[in-house]
Amino acid sequence: MEELRSTEILDKEIEAEARKKAEKILAKADAECAKILEDASSRIEEAQAQKEKFYEAKLRQFEKNVNAAIPLEKERFLVKFYADSVSSALNDYLRDLGAEKRLSLVEKSLEKKSALVSGKRFSGLVFGFSLDSAKRMLERRNVDLSSVDSVDFERSGEEAAGGNEIHEGIVLESEDGSLRIRLTLDQIVREIEDEHSMELATALFGGKLPE
Repeated sequence: MEELRSTEILDKEIEAEARKKAEKILAKADAECAKILEDASSRIEEAQAQKEKFYEAKLRQFEKNVNAAIPLEKERFLVKFYADSVSSALNDYLRDLGAEKRLSLVEKSLEKKSALVSGKRFSGLVFGFSLDSAKRMLERRNVDLSSVDSVDFERSGEEAAGGNEIHEGIVLESEDGSLRIRLTLDQIVREIEDEHSMELATALFGGKLPE
């Protein structure tokens, strides 16, 4: 019996010792876990702060880009608005003139190029205008013609001026192929827009352009 009690006491002492060691291990593990969690929390906060700084910088850059782009977009819009307004006014003007007076504009263009025409023989392509009217005008201006034919605008070799809707004209080409003269409304519109677009836009808006 005495030996059994001694064994029980020893078992209890061993159990108590083991419990103490386990408690110490658990306490140490808890402390390490707490430290790990603390470090993780710190790292998360640091990462969050870095991300906030990163996105704040991104936002500032975006706002800067937007603010810089707005004046450029406004300028592009106004330039297009002016060009469209001028083109619309020119189209209305040319329609109101009628075919005969539009042919007179082409004739005036020919007058300016009389030195180029002199002494050469040409073939002519007429589009938009009456072929007979165009022939009479060219003969009146002493253009030496080998032939004159009527064609569609698309086959004339002329390019449409931006915004122009009335495609009429005459294209002259010298027999040796060295000279091509465009006597067209598209060419006239291009010259007007190149030289007088701002004056026309100002006139359209009563002396003051929109801002």
